[in-house]
Amino acid sequence: MKIQKNNIPPYVAFKTFQTFLEFLSEDMPSRIDRSVWVNRFSGSNGTQLMTAIKFFELVDLDGIPSDDFQNLISKDINIQKKTLRKILYKFYDHIFKLDLASATKYQFREAFRKFGTKEGVLVKCESFFIQAAKFSQIDLSSHILARRHNNNEKLKSQTNSNSQSVSYKKNSFEKNTNIVKIILDKYPEFDPSWTPEVQKAWIESLTKLYESLNN
Repeated sequence: MKIQKNNIPPYVAFKTFQTFLEFLSEDMPSRIDRSVWVNRFSGSNGTQLMTAIKFFELVDLDGIPSDDFQNLISKDINIQKKTLRKILYKFYDHIFKLDLASATKYQFREAFRKFGTKEGVLVKCESFFIQAAKFSQIDLSSHILARRHNNNEKLKSQTNSNSQSVSYKKNSFEKNTNIVKIILDKYPEFDPSWTPEVQKAWIESLTKLYESLNN
């Protein structure tokens, strides 16, 4: 069996990878090609899934699934975990030269840089590995995991802050609108018989009122 090589580590979301495996577990085709996933996954996700499949050598040059691929879609979750664990140790061999139970996030990043992948993709590559390792019950240090936890907390904090800001602006706008409505209800209607000076004063005061609402 001729194996199709790929040196770019998986950078698809691990959840998407699992969803793909679940999809295949219902009816594994005799060959993995674009027609298998094109109607199920977006173009970018499909491409990233194929990158992962080729990196793990789960298909040969003709797209024929390997035994490991068959085991990954097993209904037995223990077989899935055991197979994925074996695959991770095989294809991330230099990553496992670290003591992942105590490694720092910088050691982890330096090891991933050895793949030669672009910096912009590295974070996604690390994320896939971390989630796959956790699923396979491989111990990872709190230093490696803390980076993700802190980023998630930061994103959550930013989201909450933005939501509060939008809510404040909305309440402020509604409050100003109500005040303006009360003022307009008491405002005299424009009368063409007014002197030019009175007409000008009426228009200027109304303009200032609307400007205050928009500020």
